[in-house]
Amino acid sequence: MGLQPLEFADCLTDSPYFRTKLAEHEKELERTSKFIKTLIHHGREVYNAAKQFSKAQKALAKDLMEFKFECIGNQLTDDEIFISNSLSKFGKFIETIEEHRDILISSAEDQFVKPLDNFRKENIGAAKEEKKNFDKQTAKFCQSQERYLNMKASKTNESALQEADTQVEFEKKAFYTASMKYVLKLQEVQEKKKFEFVEILLSYMLGWLTFYHQGYVDLEDFRSYDNDLRLLLQKTRENFECTRDEAQSLMGRMLNENKALLHAAQWKPSDQSGTLKGFTRQGYLYLMEKKTLGTTSWTKYYCQYKKDSKEFFMILYNQLGGKLNEPEKYTLEKCVRRASDSIEKRFCFDVTLKDKLEDRTQGDSFKYFTASVLKSSLKAHQHPKFLRERSGPLTFQALSEDDRRLWLDAMDGKEPTYTMHKIKTEDSNLDDVGFNFIKRSLAAIESRGLQEQGLYRVVGVNSKVNNLIKIALDPKKTEKINFEDPSVWETKTITSAVKTYLRSLPEPLMTFQLHENFIKAAKQESKTLRILDVHKYVHQLPDANFRMLDMLIGHLKRVSEECELNKMTVANLGVCFGPSLMRPEEESMAAIMDIKFCNIVVEILINNYEQIFKSPPDGTDVSESRVIPNTNQPVNKTPVPNNSEPPAKGAPNSGRNVNHSANQPQRLYGNVAPVMPNSSGAVRVKPRPVQIFNSSTGGFDIHSSTSSSTESLNSAKSNLSPRAVSGSTVPSVADVAALRRGSNTKEPPTYTNVNQLEDPSRYNLNLSGNDAPALSTSMQGSLTGSVSSLSSSKPPRRTVRTKYRCVGDNETELSFEANQLIHNVRPSREPGWLEGTLDGKTGIIPENYVEYIDNLDTNH
Repeated sequence: MGLQPLEFADCLTDSPYFRTKLAEHEKELERTSKFIKTLIHHGREVYNAAKQFSKAQKALAKDLMEFKFECIGNQLTDDEIFISNSLSKFGKFIETIEEHRDILISSAEDQFVKPLDNFRKENIGAAKEEKKNFDKQTAKFCQSQERYLNMKASKTNESALQEADTQVEFEKKAFYTASMKYVLKLQEVQEKKKFEFVEILLSYMLGWLTFYHQGYVDLEDFRSYDNDLRLLLQKTRENFECTRDEAQSLMGRMLNENKALLHAAQWKPSDQSGTLKGFTRQGYLYLMEKKTLGTTSWTKYYCQYKKDSKEFFMILYNQLGGKLNEPEKYTLEKCVRRASDSIEKRFCFDVTLKDKLEDRTQGDSFKYFTASVLKSSLKAHQHPKFLRERSGPLTFQALSEDDRRLWLDAMDGKEPTYTMHKIKTEDSNLDDVGFNFIKRSLAAIESRGLQEQGLYRVVGVNSKVNNLIKIALDPKKTEKINFEDPSVWETKTITSAVKTYLRSLPEPLMTFQLHENFIKAAKQESKTLRILDVHKYVHQLPDANFRMLDMLIGHLKRVSEECELNKMTVANLGVCFGPSLMRPEEESMAAIMDIKFCNIVVEILINNYEQIFKSPPDGTDVSESRVIPNTNQPVNKTPVPNNSEPPAKGAPNSGRNVNHSANQPQRLYGNVAPVMPNSSGAVRVKPRPVQIFNSSTGGFDIHSSTSSSTESLNSAKSNLSPRAVSGSTVPSVADVAALRRGSNTKEPPTYTNVNQLEDPSRYNLNLSGNDAPALSTSMQGSLTGSVSSLSSSKPPRRTVRTKYRCVGDNETELSFEANQLIHNVRPSREPGWLEGTLDGKTGIIPENYVEYIDNLDTNH
């Protein structure tokens, strides 16, 4: 209930009711005064807390800006650089927000605290002063009135009575004046609360709202960066999942086959983190050292030996201590196995060092050693005593009998030598059978359309993929494959078979020899340098590899152009094909961490397909280039019968690749000659273009005349049909590409089938392994072409009841419990399996796990 209004007329009567109203107003005034004091106190606490919060936020922002990412590897990708800079970006964003908060806090005293305090003092304080005056006048008036009324007319003269009358009237008027002023002040204070007091609080709210609005404006500016960062984080997460799978697979092989892998690693120069490149043998050995009083002790050393220069390094180190000591360097004279009966310890051998020790500053290997491993250890030693005098033969204990044998073999010790051959990598053989399979597969995929979501990410059924590869690589059965009918070979089965074939080649498509070159190209700081280097190395590939890569990348380029529908961006395709096209020769964690650069190389190939494959590298004579220019002659491919003669053997291409000599023997299968290049001639390389520093990119840009053109893919798209070629022959990928471009190209080499071929296992295909990483969603693409015409001949859809519980091995198999109904059941192409739909998901089910519950015949 509100306050009663105060009337001036009530001041004249000064009734008890009037006094009660005044008391209620005074009580409300006191409550308002206390409320304002509390408001000021809590407001100051808010601003003090905001100061502390701002201080903490600034400390956090400083930490974010000072934090530096240390990624694995000596080179970061553009994505990693972007992500590593994100923390600094976060810190700057927080700092910007806190600057706005500081402005708010600095104005708090003038806009909130002081106005509230002034309102309380000036208005409520003035009302209290008027109350004091009103109480004083009330007391004076009451006392004067009592004196006046106590006067006796008989004892007082007339003049005194008149003077008393005048005095009473004066006191009454003063009382009425004070009373009315007090009532007026109370009315003013109550009314001023409605605007002055609320205005102060409104300014407080506007201050915070301005701060929040400024943060929203900054958020809008930050949103584009946030979207880019989220995409990169998702891409990095996918790369991590692929890398983690590779690392876990390598770890499993290391644990299960550690002896064989260790045996192979001893004879290959190592370039992993923590080890040195070029040492023949390295590992831990225990050295017998003589102490005083004839006692001996065994001290653990990490030893390294370089066979070419006979340099022997010893580092006193124990994994439990972790302190890296100064190395000792010697020159080996001889090594002899220690007889078992001459010492109690097992696995011992003696090493004799030359009397004249080499100077520590000689030899590139030592310079590399000190620069790479002992940089931090030798900082405090300006002139370390690297060499240490050791007299007589040194007795070492190996870790095992095999370990001793390997040390003796490396040091040419007087021990029966076990000849250790280096693991020889068989060169990749891309013959006509493989080319025919890839060409027909890519053409079939393109003839069905490239809009299917998850193309090359959705995996096919493993058994179907293996079956397709076995048939495709069998020269007697390869022509019987019918790619036209999607119900026979699904698109995901064909794409998985293509990836499996490329991944299982004895040598990857981009070769072991050029693997490091491609990785270094991807690590270039300038994007222009990356493209130019990749362009150059691609043209150093063998002719068969180049043609296969050209055909594959051209296909992937067309796939990426439909990324709005199939969701297969260039980055996704790089993740799918990077590890397959650039498989490292040695499996190691360092190689797994370089997978991201393999993906970048594939992205460069796809994004710059026309420039890389359709134009010679910079500095190459165009007349001697391997690139076949486009012509206006129509493509007229004539099928070659199976019994035709093998292609004629051309002249060797001596200038194709420095790692492939002209007289290198070619492997023959059956009666088929190897596929030889179409042209030959050495490549004359001109001086490299000038590199100019670009301040915007932070790298060096190449100024050259290279250019690329994008050809239209829409001019002849309507002419492409799954039925374009009669019979079981599917248009080749070159034909499909020509139709899509609307231009003609020179006829590529024709790869014929062979009459006799060895077992497909010579391809070293791992038909039992899992496919490449794929999306977890099941593919339900629409089937086009001749499938619609066969709908009338399909068997009726049935309903079955499950008899047992079943858990699917992969995404294509349904999981179910007993006594569940599965609808739309129909025969599957896989023997012993059915296809059906359960809870909206379609997949295959084992036939012996279900029973039909309808009345139709079960002839299936």
